[in-house]
Amino acid sequence: MRDDPASCGLLPDGAKPEDNSEASLMEVESKTLADARRSPAFWLYSMSLGMYAMFGTALTFHVVSIFEEAGRGRVEAFGYFIPSAIFSTVTNLLASSFVDKHQLKPFLVAMLACFVIGAFGLLNLSEAWGYWLLAFGFGAGGGLWGVNSNLAYIRFFGPLHLGEISGLSTSLTVFASAVGPAAFSLGLDYFGSYDAAVKICLVLLSALLCAATLLKQEELPIVSSA
Repeated sequence: MRDDPASCGLLPDGAKPEDNSEASLMEVESKTLADARRSPAFWLYSMSLGMYAMFGTALTFHVVSIFEEAGRGRVEAFGYFIPSAIFSTVTNLLASSFVDKHQLKPFLVAMLACFVIGAFGLLNLSEAWGYWLLAFGFGAGGGLWGVNSNLAYIRFFGPLHLGEISGLSTSLTVFASAVGPAAFSLGLDYFGSYDAAVKICLVLLSALLCAATLLKQEELPIVSSA
């Protein structure tokens, strides 16, 4: 059994030892859960990831009803997942090939921008261009979601307390995914359409996009000199 990669002479992904000696290992900086709770970056990423969970789960649960409201049938509703999955896979592969050498902020901004595009497409789903905006926005955004969710907390807070920090974020994401379908159902019941719920999500996504663009996001160095 090994306690951690460092005990085996390994460095975090992307870091290269200066030589082959054991002295070349460097101590990785880490922050606690309390530090994370006080960090704007933690809440920005957690809320951004949670918004996709809420919105995406609601869309998936109500996909047939949403498409029927836009004058589209069940076949088109379930067929939407095919182009969305293609956009998601291609975007995830491309982003994953670049993210190791770049800061995470542009990937968060791009993810939120894609979700805004997707939400705008959903509001215009009756149009052909609306359908493709929805497929691209949520597909590409979903691919970037995987990149951001995997890297945000290790990059900002280090590995030592990663489990409890990412665990808190995951709990928020799961809660958001549970709220989403119910919120869309209530929107339909009270307003007779899903548009109100979509517009609220669009406003929240736009606010997060502005925050992600303006907020300074300082990542920890991969390693620090011993």
